[in-house]
Amino acid sequence: MYSSRELPLSGRDSQNVRVRRFFFIFRLLANYSGLQAFIDGKQTKQTAQVLTAINVLQLIIRQAPNLKYPNNTRAFFTKDAGIQTLGGGLELWRGYFQSVRPTIGKILVNIDVSTAVMFKQDSFQAAALAVLKQRDVRALDLRAESPQFRQLKSFFKGVSVTLVHRQGLKKIRGLVANAGNFQFENTTVKDYFKKAWGRQLLHPTIIGIQVGSKDRDEVIPAEMCNIAPDQRFTRKLPPEFSPLMVKFSSKSPQDRLALISAGISNSITADQRSALDYQNSPFLQDAGITVSPEPISVTGRILPTPRIHYGNPASSRPVQPRNGSWNVIDQTFHEPKSLSSWGILNYTRVSDQTINRFINTLLNACKKLGMNVSPPAASQSCSGASSVVNDMRSLKHAVGNKIGRDMELVLAILPTSSADIYHAIKSFGDVIAGFPTQCVRENKIERANDQYCANLGMKINAKLGGVNSLPRSGALEKLMSAPFMVIGADVGHPAPGMINQPSVASLVYSYDRYAVRYEAMMSVQHPRQEKIDELRKLVYRAIAEFGERNRAAPVRILFFRDGLSEGEYALTGKEEIEDITGAIDDIWRDKNVKGAKPELTFIVVGKRHHVRFFPKNKNDGDRSGNCPAGFVADNGVGNPAVRDFYLQSHGGLLGTSRPSHYITLRDDIYKHNTDDLQELAFTLCHAYARATRSVSIPAPVYYADASPRYHAHHAY
Repeated sequence: MYSSRELPLSGRDSQNVRVRRFFFIFRLLANYSGLQAFIDGKQTKQTAQVLTAINVLQLIIRQAPNLKYPNNTRAFFTKDAGIQTLGGGLELWRGYFQSVRPTIGKILVNIDVSTAVMFKQDSFQAAALAVLKQRDVRALDLRAESPQFRQLKSFFKGVSVTLVHRQGLKKIRGLVANAGNFQFENTTVKDYFKKAWGRQLLHPTIIGIQVGSKDRDEVIPAEMCNIAPDQRFTRKLPPEFSPLMVKFSSKSPQDRLALISAGISNSITADQRSALDYQNSPFLQDAGITVSPEPISVTGRILPTPRIHYGNPASSRPVQPRNGSWNVIDQTFHEPKSLSSWGILNYTRVSDQTINRFINTLLNACKKLGMNVSPPAASQSCSGASSVVNDMRSLKHAVGNKIGRDMELVLAILPTSSADIYHAIKSFGDVIAGFPTQCVRENKIERANDQYCANLGMKINAKLGGVNSLPRSGALEKLMSAPFMVIGADVGHPAPGMINQPSVASLVYSYDRYAVRYEAMMSVQHPRQEKIDELRKLVYRAIAEFGERNRAAPVRILFFRDGLSEGEYALTGKEEIEDITGAIDDIWRDKNVKGAKPELTFIVVGKRHHVRFFPKNKNDGDRSGNCPAGFVADNGVGNPAVRDFYLQSHGGLLGTSRPSHYITLRDDIYKHNTDDLQELAFTLCHAYARATRSVSIPAPVYYADASPRYHAHHAY
């Protein structure tokens, strides 16, 4: 509860009030003097008082639409902003995200377009048939032990329904087979509905829903229920709907900005009021708050683009990226690898002729890139995920007998939809056998051309330990004047709804002078815990292995941390910095290192935010209408508590590009020289081994983010 004016509370800042059976505690929530000092730069810490004031502003801003529309607290969703049927009883709604953000001199409201998956308002019967991809109602005549029954039970658990025969809203607790013939109190459900409600069930043998408590079961036939409106689907979206989700969510910068502006100013809703409705919100009016409908303008700059070196840097001419990409045609890898001991596992019905054509194209592409790749030593046709372990062992044995060497690579041809086979192959290759695997989909190899095979060659060369290219820049050259390490770290959490599954912390570190070779290591920890428990041990081990490889200790360490939210900077960031410095102290003591301890720069890289930049003039954008790759903004949108900047390091492809947010929590290396730090971050975005494009985050962060998916310890 909040009030726009001070309440006469008996206890100075709190008072207890009893109303019937409820007990209310009134507290003085917010003092805005701290927030004012914070945005004025007079106070540098985001104290509890500042956070409370911000949270109250969040509540005031969001309250009116959240009371009117379905929401997830931070964003609300309305059909008026856009709707798309998915199928399977689901549909997509557009909506608006809102967040209050303090910056130097003012308070901003961050508004963005958002998308939610919603249960489609329909009869329960129609929704159940849509989930099963059936049309005949007889498909709902299911036994309780059938897979389809279990599928529907899982899908509809917790969903609310309205009733056909009377008013009421019920939450589904379970399903019942042959619901019309379900017996209770010496009668059946169908007889009860005929006698009590005058309703003759048309399909008494199909499923029904179970509502109420376990002590008092209530069964309602499927034909007597409708899916209630405005319900969000909060579980993981089935993979088959992902392409539609991406297409619906992607808006060009011009269209996205127009939709945001419409949500603020124009009448896009059925009641002819703007969706955000800042002008009419009683909560904003009561608090005396106004929100400007115009987007703010910020001044940024375009960073110098790194040069990309292939072959021998001393003799080859560097490639200059354009619009965040470059071409590998007529180039050879900086350090190409050879491949002779490898084989193919085919889990599809693709013909031998198609596979042979693909392999020849791949071999030619690899040869042009400088790799010496022999034809596969063996090839096997396989059945499915259950046979992967035996398939891999059999192929390893066949290749070993023919070549007389250990397996270097397995290339697996998979069906278009084959997540189970893919994970089984990666698990065996990465975790058990210790050799790299490369998976390709049948629909890709059937039309594989030189470009596709060149991209595949890049992945294979990197997995074999080769180096494809070297990004070079002035900022990197300065760093290379002494031994240095670049570290990326992240924590991967279980998918929503997964229980008893740990989170996986990953750390990757560079061990060469160009920061293009990385080694990865992992540890498991309590589910959904963001702080890396074993960071001290992981950093210790990384520094020790760096020293063994280079015969020297690092002089500088750049640590890029992915995944920390703003609320975790002060505590988790501080604790992890202490773990890193503790690891440095430990290894300097244990190894009796005589030199100075390395300088440390600790940077959080944030991707989960809603800040977007739109070029003021069309000519200032790239071909997609986004700000060009290398756009950086460090004034006008930053957090007063930290030194931060936004960097849009990648060229636009689909929709509106999202910049990455860089927050410096400690900086021994660059101190106040933000220009070099920004240029180095941009350079590392060109170091991702598997692409001829700059990526949205530095390569070590990308690698750390990907590592938990494999639960393995291997080099990139």
